[in-house]
Amino acid sequence: MSENKQPVKTKKKGYYLPTIILGIIVAIIFLLAIFTYQVPAPERALILTMGKITGTAEPGLHFRWPLPFQEIIRYDIRKRTFDGNIGRLEETTTKDQKQVVIGINVVYRIKDLIRFKTASSVAAAEDYLGSRMRTAKAAVIGKYDYDQLINTDPEKMKLEEMRKEILNYIADDVMERYGLEVTDVLFSAITVPEKTADAIASRMKQERETEAARKRDEGKTRAAEIRINADKEKSKILTLAQGEAKETMAKGDAEAAKHYAVFTQEPELAVFLRKLQAMKKVLATRSTLILGTNAAPFDIFNGPVIKPAASAAATTNKAQK
Repeated sequence: MSENKQPVKTKKKGYYLPTIILGIIVAIIFLLAIFTYQVPAPERALILTMGKITGTAEPGLHFRWPLPFQEIIRYDIRKRTFDGNIGRLEETTTKDQKQVVIGINVVYRIKDLIRFKTASSVAAAEDYLGSRMRTAKAAVIGKYDYDQLINTDPEKMKLEEMRKEILNYIADDVMERYGLEVTDVLFSAITVPEKTADAIASRMKQERETEAARKRDEGKTRAAEIRINADKEKSKILTLAQGEAKETMAKGDAEAAKHYAVFTQEPELAVFLRKLQAMKKVLATRSTLILGTNAAPFDIFNGPVIKPAASAAATTNKAQK
């Protein structure tokens, strides 16, 4: 019997383009992940090749050899504030042997990555920085008197000079040792021990009382000067006024003399006018008087006491004859 043999179909190998492209993309990503690294903007990177420092890297994308050939260590180089880890607030002796409690803090950043690598960690570098802060604070404060640190008069205080000296004392040393750049030093606290607070308050009170007494003396001196000047001005004004009054009185006397000359010619008329003036003063208000008319000046009611002008002239002529 003959068997019917069916032909065997063989599948041809097909190459799928999308799969190949995807594989290539994955391979590229894998190679980029192995042979490149990214440094963010606030960081800098230290490159170690076979355990040895071979360079640094700025922010951006960089190529590298994969581990274990190269190691990349990133450091945050932004500024940090550090107030010390030992002796933050402790008593410090001034030049004049007064006790004060001083606290400072520094602003720093990692500047030299190669030198900083010798610190092994940020905590180790800050331990050294804290000890330098404590030493610098004691050394600088010991060069100044207490009044230059705490005083009611701002012009006598030397805080700015102290701050700059502490900064100079710390900056060069920590840069040389661990590559830390100290950009500023600030006083975080300035107080006095409780045992000396009463003595300081008493002294400040005495200073205030002395200042108040000085101000009072200045006020008294100024008041005396004002009074003296016022008296001088008063005397000057009075002298001028008296001179003007005498001048006015002299003019008045001269004018009165002219009238007196007329009255000497007619004395009876002068007497009559004087009596009228007296009557005006006595009867200035509504009054009721019961008096005799023989007493002056009421005798004017008895009739005219002067001669007519014609009779007076005739009498004068007869006397002259």
